[in-house]
Amino acid sequence: MSDKVFRKKGKPLSIDEKSMVIQVFQQCNKEREQSSQVQTRDAHSRTANYTGVVRAQVVEIIKHFKETGNVLPSTIAGNRTVHRTNIPPTIEEYIRQFVFEKHLKGEVCNSNHIQDILKEILKRELPLRTIQNHLDRMGFCYSRTRKKPRSLREKLYVRQQRHSYLYNIRNFRNLGYKLVYLDESFLHHYHGFQFSWFNETEGDYLERPAGKGRRWCFIHAMLKTGLIANALYIFEAKKSTGDYHNMFNAQHFQEWWMNQLMPNLPDKSVIVIDRATFHLVPEEQIIPAAMKKIELQTWLTKKQVPWEEHWLKPQLIEQVDASIDKTPIVQKLAEQKGHQILLLPVHHPEINPIETIWAIVKNECGKLLRQGIKFKEVRQHLEIAFSNITSETCQGLYDKIQKKEDEYWLADVELDSIEEEMI
Repeated sequence: MSDKVFRKKGKPLSIDEKSMVIQVFQQCNKEREQSSQVQTRDAHSRTANYTGVVRAQVVEIIKHFKETGNVLPSTIAGNRTVHRTNIPPTIEEYIRQFVFEKHLKGEVCNSNHIQDILKEILKRELPLRTIQNHLDRMGFCYSRTRKKPRSLREKLYVRQQRHSYLYNIRNFRNLGYKLVYLDESFLHHYHGFQFSWFNETEGDYLERPAGKGRRWCFIHAMLKTGLIANALYIFEAKKSTGDYHNMFNAQHFQEWWMNQLMPNLPDKSVIVIDRATFHLVPEEQIIPAAMKKIELQTWLTKKQVPWEEHWLKPQLIEQVDASIDKTPIVQKLAEQKGHQILLLPVHHPEINPIETIWAIVKNECGKLLRQGIKFKEVRQHLEIAFSNITSETCQGLYDKIQKKEDEYWLADVELDSIEEEMI
């Protein structure tokens, strides 16, 4: 066999190429288990040889697929860190409210307006392109209004997601369900405040470590009456850089859900979660596009889903995809206990009160920067900070969130009426 390399080195793999890697690996693994003629037991190396993809990347793709049931997303070429945004998530609430108020007044809103308010809040001027990219991630688009100049408008699917969420959460409250909010976050080893008061004439100073160090990742949940007892789960991240969501996976989350959340929930709870991939992993994890035609037909027959012999592979893939039970495992576990789950709309951390709990806890830990810099001591600070969260704090956050929900509800209804009149 020729040693010619068919792929350009350094070029990121596409989704289709990663699906191919998974399919080849599954076949190699099947041969390893069933065939006596296959000499090697290492399916990862055989997959790498057949596809021209280095073994380390094969291992990464297969590991991600086993944990999430999804193909690993494409990456950006080059050895560099991608900083997604310079705009803190806590500012998004002000941006969204500013755009709504502009439209309710009948005024257009563009990125220059957003740049002005960010300059006032952040005390620095951000490039317009940075602002425009962040607005797109928040679910806004720059489109033409009727008989008006171009203006920022929220994408319709985002507004509908939010309005459906608000409708459902109101119904759950009226039915007497107890609202449970949960989320994940992290704390760096050397997390601490960057500013303090000093007397420069007397050489007063306070040193901070140069780096951020390792970090603790944690999951917790809260009720209106306080944080849920025995629901705090803390573990050390394997990496101290990159998106902290990469430190969590479906296995971590499902174990915590079964062992620490479910046993400690009050009766008739509705659990509010965001749309992170590892939250929504279904019981059956297959990729129709990576299956052979005979496998698709076998799957449909086994599930008693009708199909016809003359169907080509694209129609079989479509039928399988439409027939897969995509209900998240955690939802089934919750419903078995008489609970419900409710998905937050995308780009709306401001209506999850536990986000504010993270800020309170991290600020408390930040004050203790010089009272113990060992990594295990940082964990102790974290546990103490959580234990200091009072029921009054949680009650206040719930009231604040409900007020914000009412504001969004009225704004959605009013904007919908305005757009209807313009048609």
